[in-house]
Amino acid sequence: MATIAPPAEQRIVLHDIAWETYECLLADHVDRSAPHFTYDHGELEIVTPSVGHEEDNRTLALLVEEIAMEWSIDIRDVGSTTFKRRDLEQGFEPDSSFYIQHEEHVRGKAEIDLLVDPPPDLVIEIEVTQSAIAKLPLYARMRIPEVWRLRDDRVKVLRLAGSGYYETATSAALPPLTSEILTDFLQSSRALRRTAWIRQVREWAQRALSS
Repeated sequence: MATIAPPAEQRIVLHDIAWETYECLLADHVDRSAPHFTYDHGELEIVTPSVGHEEDNRTLALLVEEIAMEWSIDIRDVGSTTFKRRDLEQGFEPDSSFYIQHEEHVRGKAEIDLLVDPPPDLVIEIEVTQSAIAKLPLYARMRIPEVWRLRDDRVKVLRLAGSGYYETATSAALPPLTSEILTDFLQSSRALRRTAWIRQVREWAQRALSS
């Protein structure tokens, strides 16, 4: 029997794209989870995530949900919502994004406008192949306070300081989660049955809460 390999991540970059064209593309794909669009001053990147990309993304997003539940933290999971600002000529769709500290500010809102609303407190970025558009400067201009970036099977916790990001050991969005703990949970998710993995996450969260 032939083995069928899962589809690889596909990435296309277009140049000199007008903002109006970008918005038309977003409107045409408003009810679809893929592809993801990133826009930066006329540069448009279109990405169709691979199976591995999506699986790692959903694992880290589920981890956030489970830990927030165990710690009784109200969060809002806004997934790959399009965040854009025409005044900056920039827009992006993260792999996952969450309101945690600012959940109350966007609770119940059907639309989020970064000109009046706060940015998400946490963005998850899965980097299977290198992006043609540098994401961190874009996130910084949008004032995203924390990014979890998965690259080469390691989750880095990046915090915003001024106009850039620095790597830190501990998450400020969900302390005392660390880069090491996040990486370990991601690795164990690939070896354990899902139910066993979720149980492991919950047990860790309960221990962390009581310590």
